[in-house]
Amino acid sequence: MGGVARQPEHQIRCLDPLTRSGGDRVLRFDIDGKERGVSLRIERLNRHMVEALPDRAMDLLEIAALVYAADASVSRGGAGLRQMGQKWHRQIAVEMVVREPEFWRQDRVRGSLEELLMFLGGDPFEFEFVTRSFVRAERTRFFRFDEDSAWKADRALMFSGGLDSFAGALEETIRQRQRVALVSHFSSTKIAPVQRDLQRAIQNRLGDGMSRHIAVQVQMVGGKIVEATHRLRSFLFAVLGAITAQAFGRDRVSFHENGVVSLNLPPVGNVLGTRATRTTHPKTLDLMSSFLGTVFEGGMRIDNPFFWHTKTEVLRTISDLGMADQIPRTRSCADVHNQTRQYPHCGRCSQCIDRRFAALAAGLAKQDPETDYHVDLMAGPRIRVEDREMALSYVRLAELYEHLTPERLVRHFPAVLDAVESLGEPAPSAWRASPIF
Repeated sequence: MGGVARQPEHQIRCLDPLTRSGGDRVLRFDIDGKERGVSLRIERLNRHMVEALPDRAMDLLEIAALVYAADASVSRGGAGLRQMGQKWHRQIAVEMVVREPEFWRQDRVRGSLEELLMFLGGDPFEFEFVTRSFVRAERTRFFRFDEDSAWKADRALMFSGGLDSFAGALEETIRQRQRVALVSHFSSTKIAPVQRDLQRAIQNRLGDGMSRHIAVQVQMVGGKIVEATHRLRSFLFAVLGAITAQAFGRDRVSFHENGVVSLNLPPVGNVLGTRATRTTHPKTLDLMSSFLGTVFEGGMRIDNPFFWHTKTEVLRTISDLGMADQIPRTRSCADVHNQTRQYPHCGRCSQCIDRRFAALAAGLAKQDPETDYHVDLMAGPRIRVEDREMALSYVRLAELYEHLTPERLVRHFPAVLDAVESLGEPAPSAWRASPIF
């Protein structure tokens, strides 16, 4: 039989809090008839700041948490599924309880949200917004407060504990002398200590006043994660950053990520569609800024100051700012579940390969010891077919990039046009400045 297979449709209904006080830190929802939840805890904001946030900001926080939970709760069909551009898509209908339904029902608001999620994850979402039963339910239930109200941030940065976000924090604090709120999401107990240690290193260098770590823990409740690609996780990240920025009276949030990763041109031929992440893709940031600008009065800009950097330049920034000794503490590996103290990096995933090549190119091999990798970049055995293909893809791309022109780039990767159109400058200038060339 011909034709395109119908996309699977899933029904998700956000449930009211259990009590007028809001209950616990769990956002409850029903997915295809089964009740589940997602817990959310945000630390170290001041109670007065949170209570001053507008209702629609609290609605936004819950929408983002529900989107994250929906993304993790609906399978795309498994890692072995082929023809991913056609079959990895899901169709998700959401009934969301909110405090300001009239605002969220506006075509420009709902349309902007659905367009963003479609580009970011490749899945069509359809939202219906209904009034929550307890409109004045306790709005602080997701927060653990820090009552030190004197500290104020100049900037809000997303802080993963990786090389790029650490370099961005150093750039803002050491070079630009900005006080930064470092907003971190973690779901693994292995990553939280990494983020804390790196922030303490900045604090030890500059003193208490230049940085504050805003940690956010998000975990599924009542069932396991069934889809680990997490294509929509960055939407939650951006919202957490925006709410933190709003609490400090700021209208800008920055993701620091090198431009090669932001473009994320697939290194392996079958990494297509929703399998190629778009966390900091220029169009993603453009759509996020547009959507969040409708929610927050005065607008909200989401940007990536490192778009024109390569990974090698990111590493050199850390070294130039006198913090190369902290490179071993950063984490880049995608295989968080199997990280150990002996081998914090697997050496097989694309993030590990990117990191190791960049460290060698930057002349910082000693600061990024090969003994931290379970599989050595050059000589390590790669048993699985997918691991060998991942490594070989870098050789193929290096050969391609050696003789690449803008015209050839478009032929090989037509999706790059989405990025050029979102860079806010003439296409010829964007082509010439691209980190690929």
